[in-house]
Amino acid sequence: MSLPLLLSTKPLSSPALGETSDSSSFYNESDVQSSRLTTPDSDEDRDEPLKSVREAPSTDGIRLRSGKGARDVGSAVVGERSPHLTDITLEQLRAANTKGKAWVAIRGKVYNLTKFAARHPGGADIILMGAGKDVTALFEISHTVKEEKTLSKFLVGRLVGQDVPAFPVPDNFSTTLKARVAAYFKAQGIDPKYSPFSFVRYAITVALMIGIMGYLQWSSMVISSTSAFFGVAVLYGFLQVEVAVSFVHDASHGSISHNPAVWKGLLAFHDLLIGASSVLWTYQHVVSHHSFYKLQHFYAPFIYVLLGTSVRLMDPIRAYVEKKRGPVTVNPFTWDQHVVFWGGKAFFFATRLVLPFYLAPGLSLWKVLAAYIISDFTFSFTFGLISQASHVTDNAVFPTINPETGNLDIDWMRLQIEAAQDYSHGSIITTFLVGALNYQAVHHLFPQVAQPYVPEIAPIVVQTAKEFGVKYVIRDNMWDAIGGHLGLLKLMSEPPHDL
Repeated sequence: MSLPLLLSTKPLSSPALGETSDSSSFYNESDVQSSRLTTPDSDEDRDEPLKSVREAPSTDGIRLRSGKGARDVGSAVVGERSPHLTDITLEQLRAANTKGKAWVAIRGKVYNLTKFAARHPGGADIILMGAGKDVTALFEISHTVKEEKTLSKFLVGRLVGQDVPAFPVPDNFSTTLKARVAAYFKAQGIDPKYSPFSFVRYAITVALMIGIMGYLQWSSMVISSTSAFFGVAVLYGFLQVEVAVSFVHDASHGSISHNPAVWKGLLAFHDLLIGASSVLWTYQHVVSHHSFYKLQHFYAPFIYVLLGTSVRLMDPIRAYVEKKRGPVTVNPFTWDQHVVFWGGKAFFFATRLVLPFYLAPGLSLWKVLAAYIISDFTFSFTFGLISQASHVTDNAVFPTINPETGNLDIDWMRLQIEAAQDYSHGSIITTFLVGALNYQAVHHLFPQVAQPYVPEIAPIVVQTAKEFGVKYVIRDNMWDAIGGHLGLLKLMSEPPHDL
């Protein structure tokens, strides 16, 4: 098997592009049926044969009939009444958010996963975080028809009311794209969660951080030189960014290894080396809201330097007082989450603000604080820009809720592409440094794919989006992407325009 595209500038030529399969190792999909697809743009067959799905299962197990707009959603319609189901209120659902009572809502139905959580292949933690909430999108993006059938065994009722706006049932674009990506991984014989290269990267990053903070930063050679001292502090900040965009990010999505214990162990580095809660990060990474203020295109990027500090200071309040992370309710912590939460903070501040005095006796307080502040500002500023350059931009689509239904009318996968922007496709250096987040749309569509394989499936996403008329913005480089972010901040600072 050739090295991932991450390690090569050669464009990928995928023999599986445009194909489907009756079985695949990717997400274990097993009911995809191949046929000729009439695309949305034309009723004529294309010059390049395109195989797709005439009756393919979406990840929630609902089949789409062939033909434009035809859908067979069955009992998946949100709010559908059934004489065989007990009505469950939003208050009852929200109250079922503990280890002793874990209920979730999916497509308007409520499932009791209390006993199942312990044997969930993806670990109990993610179920306990989703307990008491509507987790339709989370479930559908990472599960198959097989899991849909398993889920049905735990059905306890029908949700009365709606906690969050619902997306329509996945359309033919979603079904086709998932089938093609599944076929690619099967044809290549790739397990999308298996990446030895990623573990080597993790180990090198941690080793460098230990070397810097355990020795280099406080060595007499570095301390005696102001430029060297500040330069090493900046380097440490960049390594913190690597922690965030590589193994912490991978582990939060379960995209590296099939073992939840591995994910939990990697996530702990977020607490130990960054000083912020990995549990709250997981909540925040699902739903994130951004506020814009007048003239923010000038000062907002500089406020990003306070990101790390604000998160660390607010973590205890969000976890134990507000019990919210943005709009998302934070469920009661398990005992091991309490340990990692407080143990991580103790380790972080001890190694950053106390240990230096033992490594370099006579060291001045201002130098310890200066090293901490410089590295933290470097981390916060860089990570903030990387995050916003892909999400909050002048090219992004901001969906509106249908006032009549209270739901969204756009397919979930379409929105993931149109509400983001990619940049620097094909750039090995950029892809490595930002953890493949320059392929943001691809990552959002397939979050459980290991980073080195994200660029490999990008051509499949680009082609499929083009065929189905989905807007896909790809900037030439990171500077253009950052410019798009600043452009939106500037636009949001201006008064409303008359239409």
